[in-house]
Amino acid sequence: MNKSAVTIGKFEGIHRGHQLLLDEITQVAETKQYDAVFLKIRMPGQCLMTEEEERAYLNDRYPGLKDIEYFDFSPEFAAMTPQSFVEEILVKRFNVGFVAVGNDFRFGCKRAGDVKLLEQLGESFGFEVKVFEKLSIDGETVSSTNIKNHIENGEMEQSLKLLGHPYMLSGIVEGGKKLGRTLGYPTINLKYDEEKMLPGYGVYASDIVIDDKHFKGITNIGIRPTVDDGNKPTVETFIYDFSDDIYGVKTEVIPTRFIRSERRFQSLDDLTNQIELDILDADRNQ
Repeated sequence: MNKSAVTIGKFEGIHRGHQLLLDEITQVAETKQYDAVFLKIRMPGQCLMTEEEERAYLNDRYPGLKDIEYFDFSPEFAAMTPQSFVEEILVKRFNVGFVAVGNDFRFGCKRAGDVKLLEQLGESFGFEVKVFEKLSIDGETVSSTNIKNHIENGEMEQSLKLLGHPYMLSGIVEGGKKLGRTLGYPTINLKYDEEKMLPGYGVYASDIVIDDKHFKGITNIGIRPTVDDGNKPTVETFIYDFSDDIYGVKTEVIPTRFIRSERRFQSLDDLTNQIELDILDADRNQ
């Protein structure tokens, strides 16, 4: 069994800071003929990337990765002592020779293990540890918390700066009420993973990817109060110059810029007029 170069953490969003760790282990693996291994501790709650999105991104961006593994934060996992975590998972399971982590990495029961203990255990078990400081861009710390705040506020340009890749909503196109068709702006409705965090409700300029082909459009994210759509948010997109039937087709919607907040209109005519203004706004900046 080859030795491995491992990075491990929660990796929420695989942002620019995480990418430094991945760059490091893939370079070390290539130099030392190790296997590069990505280990994610999966936490409950809304996510910035689904597992499917993460795997696709990692396979595309880091083809040198030998293994992508997920660990659920179960009671059994949470009860492991720091030493048993290192010995059972890193040493016995992955034959670790090198580990790259962030300086805030904690492991083991009640987060008792820190990077200092990891370095000590590395000396005991014979593997090297490299610790990375927090990355800052334009004076802002690159963190999943800051990225989530930007996305929640519809600040897609800022989230892109910290993530290092566009924030994407992916899923299958499903049938809707076809109201957009009635208004002259037929839309697609995305059946997204409900664990995925949605940007703040409103209208966005967006990029759309269908079968590796790229399109422009506008996307409404929210509960569509004008038509009383209930409490379940929808992701509804009007694609420019597009009329294909893509029900059941895997599609990616990338909100790129916030245009306006979602609001209730007095009539469908008012809504139609606003959609025209939204498209003009999006066109000016796309």
